[in-house]
Amino acid sequence: MEIIIGAAAPVGMPGLKIAANGSGNVEAKILNIRSPRRRQGQPPDGERDRRGKKNPQDPMGGRVIVLLVPDAYNLPVDLGSGNYRIFLRFVPCKNEKPRR
Repeated sequence: MEIIIGAAAPVGMPGLKIAANGSGNVEAKILNIRSPRRRQGQPPDGERDRRGKKNPQDPMGGRVIVLLVPDAYNLPVDLGSGNYRIFLRFVPCKNEKPRR
């Protein structure tokens, strides 16, 4: 008889990681939801506007959602480039009670 407590996983080849090609689904967890940033008026007297014109303002009716993707290797490497459109699909969890 062999009793092993807390044994390490056997050494071998790492698991197969499939690169995202833009057609796969990525599961994520919602960490936070907040209102969009408020629109700023003119800067105070004597100060210049430090905001760049390249940053667009958030839409007034929008929401900012912070997501956690546990399997980051499913994300495109250049995701922050802005060259992607992202579509969200919300599916309720079967084992959790709905929040109210």
